[in-house]
Amino acid sequence: MKRHIILGAVAAGGALASACATVAPPAPAVLEFSRADCPATPDLTAAISLTPKKETNGHIVTTVIGPESGCLQTGATSSPYALYALPSDIDDKTLSVGGVLEVLRILSPTVSVLGADGGVRRTFAAEDYFYRGPVYSVQFRPEPGDAYVLVTANPARVGQRYDSINVGTSTTAVYTGYGTANFTTGHEVTGSRAFSYEGSVQVIVYDSDTREEGRNGS
Repeated sequence: MKRHIILGAVAAGGALASACATVAPPAPAVLEFSRADCPATPDLTAAISLTPKKETNGHIVTTVIGPESGCLQTGATSSPYALYALPSDIDDKTLSVGGVLEVLRILSPTVSVLGADGGVRRTFAAEDYFYRGPVYSVQFRPEPGDAYVLVTANPARVGQRYDSINVGTSTTAVYTGYGTANFTTGHEVTGSRAFSYEGSVQVIVYDSDTREEGRNGS
């Protein structure tokens, strides 16, 4: 009997150790990026679709860009990038596009809207970028002729830090002898992240009309 208990404990301990070994540490900010093989234009055939399988409000697409991603050469600087293909029915869409706040880093995003030929139709000024929840992003509505959204890294922002304080509460139930009393305490969690050449891009497609039948006149 004891032998089985010990073996079970060893097996459980081994499983726990194996599970712990697979947890990767948070990715650090990448403050330098330089590649000599980057083209000047993105590969339009590799664009990631932003069209959901079924019409929905708040369709989310997240992409990690890093050393294995495609890259672009812009002037004297190079950058990894992510390219997205807009839905064909853009009239009722609003997009939020930017870099996700990770544990140690935030992708320093530059967002551009491209036409079907890959030419830049629209860019965004520094004051258009805001912290919208956990994403440092721009928000816009596509216009006729828009076909793609390109996200690269802005080197001017790389290395700058964003410090945050998350305030929350926790409630504990305590038995007093006369019943149960709830005690609520507050807590603060501070975080500091650096803008990075690499990181996670998130696109949220908001749809003000998810009635698919409305598009074919029914």
